[in-house]
Amino acid sequence: MITRLGWPTLGAIVVVSGTIAVVALRWWTTRGNVAPTVPILLAGVLAALAALVLVLGLRVRRAVSSGHLDDPVGASRVLALGQAASITAAIHLGYLGAQAAIAAGNLQAPDPREQLIRVLVAVLAAGALLVAGMITQWCCQVPEDDDDDDPPGGTVPG
Repeated sequence: MITRLGWPTLGAIVVVSGTIAVVALRWWTTRGNVAPTVPILLAGVLAALAALVLVLGLRVRRAVSSGHLDDPVGASRVLALGQAASITAAIHLGYLGAQAAIAAGNLQAPDPREQLIRVLVAVLAAGALLVAGMITQWCCQVPEDDDDDDPPGGTVPG
């Protein structure tokens, strides 16, 4: 059985990845380099992933609630996809938060202002992916079987 991924774990991932990104970006910019730009395509990709993960999760939920779950292995794969999406989104949120902190320090220039707008759009998409992953994880819950009274390997005829 796959254990549930909780909000505190995701929060810790955001904090750790954000801290590492702030340190790395500060080191990079103090060496005279420009912080890497965040492409607007990142927001589109994260939003598309969020939609895909959510659709797959809702499909599994519909199959579970109707009692016609034909592919339990596929459902567990969707669960793993939802958890991976949440972890990926948490890492992106930490990195994008660091990018926002770097860009917010110099808003009077046009380039950091444009960078901050791209970062905020990507933060919204990463947040959508995180929520979609957590909803997918909830959708993949299967009710407990009442027939689990037998020991593993079945009953021994006596």
